[in-house]
Amino acid sequence: MDLLEKSVVFVVVIIAIVGAAFYLLSSGVFGHHVTEQQATALVKYDMQNSNPGAEINITNVTPSQYAGSWHILASVILNATSPCPSYYIYSFDYPQYNFVYRVVNTYTDNCTIYSGAGNQTVIGSGPAAITQSYDLHIPSVMSFVREYGYANVRTHAGYYGSIAYSGANYSDAWLVNYTSAKANTTVSVLVFTNGTYVT
Repeated sequence: MDLLEKSVVFVVVIIAIVGAAFYLLSSGVFGHHVTEQQATALVKYDMQNSNPGAEINITNVTPSQYAGSWHILASVILNATSPCPSYYIYSFDYPQYNFVYRVVNTYTDNCTIYSGAGNQTVIGSGPAAITQSYDLHIPSVMSFVREYGYANVRTHAGYYGSIAYSGANYSDAWLVNYTSAKANTTVSVLVFTNGTYVT
């Protein structure tokens, strides 16, 4: 065998070895497997960096349909304490698709409440209750926000299966409170799961 033939055989063997190594690594035989806790922490860290100031919660983690990956659902609430928060659910298959997500559902955005099929009146989350109470243009709420300024008003919503409010008993309601560091009063609104309210 002359030098040229030996060189060709050597190059073919090297290409075969590199190809086999690439196949084995990409198929996961020798790949790094990520635990559920690692995947969750990495996705949450990336979401916090991508959405500074947002409230990020991992709501569900299950084995993905992609081998070695985790299907992760995360809720993202932007401007959580403002009168008009935005609330989304994102879905990840990590590490198969890295930190690429798809929006599973938009519950509130730009002071509008959404469902997968469009607008809805059923209130099933704190951000949606806050958005609904602001979007209804309730006079006491609008006056409070106007007087102290949108940027100075903070909100909080808590769900109650039953609650005594303004001398009456109610069920399945969200109590939404509006406060401001510039005010010594609080405005409260009771928003029901069907979209009605009591001040």
